[in-house]
Amino acid sequence: MLPEPAPNLPRTVRYSHYVTEILDHAGIYYELLDHEPLDEYLDHLKVLVTVGEGVFPESSIQKLKDWVECGGAWIGVGGTCGGDDLFGVEVLPPTWSLGKIKSGTLGEGYLQPLNETHKTLEHLAIPLHFFGGMPVRANGAEELASVLDAHYRPTNRSALTINRAGDGVCMLLAPDLTGTVCRIQQGIGMTRDGVSAPDGTASIEDRVGKTDDGAVLDWLQDRQPVDDVEGFSAFLQPIADQWRELFLRSIFHVCTLHNISLPLIWLYPRALPALGEISHDTDLCEAPKALSMMKVVESAGIHTTWCVILPGYPSEIIDAIKAAGHELATHYDAMTAGCEWGEREFTDTVSKLTEMFGDSKPITNKNHYLRWEGDTEFFDWCVKNGIEIDQSKGPSKSGNVGFGFGTCHPYFPVDPDGKLIDVLELPTLTQDILIVAPRELSAYLAAGAAKHHGIMHLLFHPAHIEKPGVADALTEAINLGKDQGMEFWTARNINNWERARRSIKWQGWESTAAGARCCLSASREMKQATIMWLSGDKRTITIDGNQQNAKVLERWGFRFAATDFDISPGTTYLAEITE
Repeated sequence: MLPEPAPNLPRTVRYSHYVTEILDHAGIYYELLDHEPLDEYLDHLKVLVTVGEGVFPESSIQKLKDWVECGGAWIGVGGTCGGDDLFGVEVLPPTWSLGKIKSGTLGEGYLQPLNETHKTLEHLAIPLHFFGGMPVRANGAEELASVLDAHYRPTNRSALTINRAGDGVCMLLAPDLTGTVCRIQQGIGMTRDGVSAPDGTASIEDRVGKTDDGAVLDWLQDRQPVDDVEGFSAFLQPIADQWRELFLRSIFHVCTLHNISLPLIWLYPRALPALGEISHDTDLCEAPKALSMMKVVESAGIHTTWCVILPGYPSEIIDAIKAAGHELATHYDAMTAGCEWGEREFTDTVSKLTEMFGDSKPITNKNHYLRWEGDTEFFDWCVKNGIEIDQSKGPSKSGNVGFGFGTCHPYFPVDPDGKLIDVLELPTLTQDILIVAPRELSAYLAAGAAKHHGIMHLLFHPAHIEKPGVADALTEAINLGKDQGMEFWTARNINNWERARRSIKWQGWESTAAGARCCLSASREMKQATIMWLSGDKRTITIDGNQQNAKVLERWGFRFAATDFDISPGTTYLAEITE
């Protein structure tokens, strides 16, 4: 990660350290290096990833050249670090300048695949929206993707290139990966309404502050029509997840070229391809409808997350929800008359619900009407009040359902200065199929979440469960998820598993005559965790010398050898893969 430029200077990458959040969520083995002195590390490296722009000394560039030509792999994100010739690109200056600013910026645009079957790009269905980066043009490198400007017009700029140098390879991802992911996932800070959809299906200019006022994806370019529903479009592509995946695929691609066995701890236990979650916002708190909802989800064989709004259900309903194995969570109301937006009011809500839940503190929240004001201040309130996972990023209107915040994965947000905030955010993809969105949407969300190994999180209000067709629509959505291999978890379970995975520590990776090995440990227990190795022709996995039952799986377009094993906290394991 290159140092950030001083204030008032242009930058091609924002939040470069967020690359560790991307890699930590993916569960991949990596090591952080100081950019100086880089030369000392090269003899021990197989793959180097640099994020950001700076200029390495000429002596370092020469050593990098020698290292790449001897079989090293260098992936640059948003910068060449002075290695233009190695990457096979020309860095483009500003179109006009008085001479003070010599480096250009990419601005807003779209990555347009040129080789749609290339392993790094085959997961993309539409051009990929980005914000920022380094303007370059291929100059000897193979151009895998070009740049469309913000109005979808072709440019002479390159978005993704690959260049062979001797026995090695260099790939350049010119757009700002980390800044783009953060901007799409979180949106921008809000002090007023956003701009409504031009087709009238998402009138977010309603004088109510809510998360979708800050959404940055484009109504025209980033939505797609839903088949068999005339006039209805939705965000059907998780664009931030696709950016994450493009980066991961780039790493896997260069590893595959050089026969490097890279380990990771998979996203879910037992190699599950994806998860589902159903949450219920208990607006009106009608006891009979709560019982009706419990019957539907019991019939489906799942546990769900109940976001309880004050004044809450009678104690017998709260007890019944808890006894059925469901999660009791917070539904903060800053929408109803007399209910204000503020930290004190949020703290008071959490306190009253904790008492209502039998002094069991909730760790999950979703805001009523998906209310939001400001930037990341609300996340800070969550941390102070013990909320570990929030689900307020999502659609308040029909026309912005789907992956409107570009992700179906839990992530840690950043504040405006780039500091990670210790609360997970898992967006809500839609409210109430059949009431807010057409029934046909469910299949798209199930397929999209499964394809990108995410979590299909759907909101169904008990207030609607007795309306004609709603119970069937909920059951159908659950079954569509199960057909994709999903298990349905509560938000609490998702949070606990994700945080356990984040406690994994890797060390000591080394190649061996027959494969590779490394050590790993965790501070939390993980039952049936799945370790995967980018495998090639290697198939045999051992843990502490004991051969495991391994299987070959495809993830992110690459083949992995995988096995499940129990991880005990504080124990170090030696993992190895061989032919």
